[in-house]
Formats: sequence, structure tokens, C-alpha cells
Amino acid sequence: MMKGYLTIFLSLSLSILTGFILLLTGNAVRNAVKVRYECAVDTGMNSVLSEFHAELLERYDLIYIDASYLGKEPCVSHVEDRLWYYIEENTSRILAGKDAPWGKLRIQDVAIPYFETAAAGMGASMRNQAICYVEDTGISGKEREVPGGMEEIRALDQGTPMEEWSSVMEQLDGMELPCVLNEEGIWEEVSLSNPADWVYSLAQSDVLFLARVNTESISPANLSLGNYISHRQIKNTGSNRQEFKREEDLFLSYLFEKMGYLGCPKKSSLLSCQLEYVAEGNASDLENARAVAERLFRIRFADNAACALSDDNLRAQALAAAGELQAVSLKDEFKEPVAESILYACAFLESVGDVRAIYEGKSIPVRKSSHSMSVMHVLEGSIYCTESNQGWSYDQYLASMILLVEEETINLRTMDIMEMDIRLYDGNHNFKMDWCIERYEANVTAIGDYGGHYDLRRLYGYF
Repeated sequence: MMKGYLTIFLSLSLSILTGFILLLTGNAVRNAVKVRYECAVDTGMNSVLSEFHAELLERYDLIYIDASYLGKEPCVSHVEDRLWYYIEENTSRILAGKDAPWGKLRIQDVAIPYFETAAAGMGASMRNQAICYVEDTGISGKEREVPGGMEEIRALDQGTPMEEWSSVMEQLDGMELPCVLNEEGIWEEVSLSNPADWVYSLAQSDVLFLARVNTESISPANLSLGNYISHRQIKNTGSNRQEFKREEDLFLSYLFEKMGYLGCPKKSSLLSCQLEYVAEGNASDLENARAVAERLFRIRFADNAACALSDDNLRAQALAAAGELQAVSLKDEFKEPVAESILYACAFLESVGDVRAIYEGKSIPVRKSSHSMSVMHVLEGSIYCTESNQGWSYDQYLASMILLVEEETINLRTMDIMEMDIRLYDGNHNFKMDWCIERYEANVTAIGDYGGHYDLRRLYGYF
């Protein structure tokens, strides 16, 4: 009888123990499946990030996923497909093998509800990566000095010396000329013969011509601006990042390291005056080079005009020259405005000399403490090149013009240049910076054995 009790007890105990063991085994299998699932998702997301755009990294040292995947129309579904592929390779493919672990796992859905691109913060993401690159490499040039002089540049850029000079010349045109009796006894007007007139006529000339700039190396490319990010309807600008690095001096170093400008072009680039494009944003190199030259001239003219008008010795020379004119000797009210026009003519010629010197590789101070102006240059009809070894060079003045532009516009025009250059590579005709992904969030759903249902959300990125 006792043996029967023991047999029944042992049977019940064994069945309970077996059930408990099976429960533990089932839980172990489910947990193993969950761990494999999480590992597969993490591996998949890293694998997607490993498919960064190689040419963008090589050319501009920026690391992003290109959602066009070399030729397709960019779309987040392409990234979802790649993520699905990598997760499936580490789940279903492995489980179908001969030595597959216990527990089935099937991917049901892969969705990327959120991602950040190079256009995040209107290009702040791209700028952040560029600044990080400069910090890591330690590159630095003369452009780093420019932000410290921007207050003076802004003041000069807002100056209106040409308008002021035009006002003086219009005043002279509106004044009644004196008359004298000629040999025939007829009253005739005495010509003013203002020596500043020939200089004033140069104001309508092309500054590139006045500066003797060789334009043969300028690219003939004419852009369809609507194809680039600064002009088309920009997408994917949102970001959950708290802050991006924005340092102007470091970003300038990046631009001058990676992009070309007049006289210093980069190979394999659509434009030869890329930084002039960043500063001005026109559709051709020639337009941008001309716009930069005109602005450079305006800055120099504003400084030189201030020097000329405040120089008592130069003003005395101008008054003396004005006094030699017959019309002035007959009508003294002409003297002051004629002298004023001569001073502006002196400043104009000095500015032409400055710009020529800058384009020849010399340096000119933003604010001069001394000058080479002389009324004799106006009287003799001579244009000269300023001699100077101190001050800012062309690339520094160009850097200052870039900083005169709004930060977002700088970012977008910089990405325009990147799109132009990357599209020159085979298979990159659909490359768009606002579809270059830096960070992305994925929701992955899977089902396993024993009714297991798995949901996982991950956020991965380079920064």
C-alpha cells in the first residue's frame, strides 16, 4: 500500500516538476529570442549607418546616409528596406539554418517615423559636422582673424560714398555756369572742366576690368538654381537636438579648406569660384566674381573717402586745383563742390589701386592709417596700384563678405555647392542634402513562438 502511495506521489511530483522545467525552458527560449531580436535590431541599425555616402565623406568629410541610394528618388522607405534586410539576415535567415537556435522569430514591420538630415536646423547639422572636423584636424588659416574685424567691415559696407559723390556731381550739374564775352561780342558759357569728371566716368566701368582681373580661369557653367537646396522646396529640416556648434571662425576654416575661390579653384568642382557663390549666390562664376569685386571696391571706397574728406592737406590741394579753373575764378560758389568732387575722385583712384593690389595678392588694411592719395593723380589722369604689405588679403575680404550673409543662407549655399560637386559622380544625379540622414529612429515589430510579440524602438546616429 505504501509503495502505491509513493508511486502516485512521485508521478505527481514528476509531472509538476516537468511542467515547471518546461515553463522555465519556454521562458528561457522567449528571453533568448528577445535578446537575439534586440541584437539583430541593433546590428541592423548600425549596418544601415555603415552605408554612409563615400564620396561625401571623401570630398567634404561629412558622414551621412544618402536616402537616394545612388540613383533612386530619395525616400525614407529605401532606408526602411535596408534596415529590414539587415534585421532579417540576422533573424529569419539564421533560424532557417541547420544549427539554428530554438525559438522562431519573424519580422512583421519596420518603420522609421523620425530622422534628421544635413538640413536639420536649416543646415545646422552640416555646419556642426564641419566644425567638429575642423576641431579634430586643427586646420587654421588667416580667415580666423576675420570675425574680429567684422564691425568695421559692416560699417564700411553700409557706407554710401558713391551716392554722396553722385550728389556732389549733380549739384555741380545744376549750377549755372558763368558767361564771358567772346571775340565776336557774344556771351558764351565757360565750361567747368572739372578734373574729377574723367574719374567719375569710370564709376560705370566693370570693376573686374578696372582691377585687371584675369577671368580666363573662371568656369563657364551656368546654374539652374532651382535644382539646389537653397532654391527648391527644402524638406526634413526638423531636429530634436538641443544645440549645434555654430562657431563662425571654425566654419570659415572648413569652407576655405574644402572649397575653391577666384585664383584658387578646387579640382572636380562644377564652379571655380565656390566661395564667391556662398557670398553672393548668383547663377554663374562670372556674376559672383563681379559681385564680390564690386562689394570689395565699395568697402575700400568707403574707407578711402573717409580718409580723403578728413585730410586737411589733401583738401588744400583740391581747393588749389579747383581755384585754377576759369569757371571757379569767375564764380567762387563752384570752388567748394569742385574741391569735394576732386576728393572723391582721389578716393576712387585709391580704391582702384587697392583692389588691383588685392587681386595681385597684396594686403590692404580694412581701415588705413595712411594713404597714397594725391590730387596729381586726378589732374594727370593716372591709375596706379597701391603698395602695401599689411592688412587683409583677398581671401580675408572674401571671408568677411561671407559673414555679412545670414547664417542660414550661408549653410544652404554651402550645401548647394556640395550637391553640385557630388552630382558629378556616377549614379548621384538624385543626391540631395535634405535627404542625407545623420540620425534616425526605428520601430521594429516581430512575433515569435508561444505567442511572443516584440516591439522595439531605437534611435541611432553618427552624432
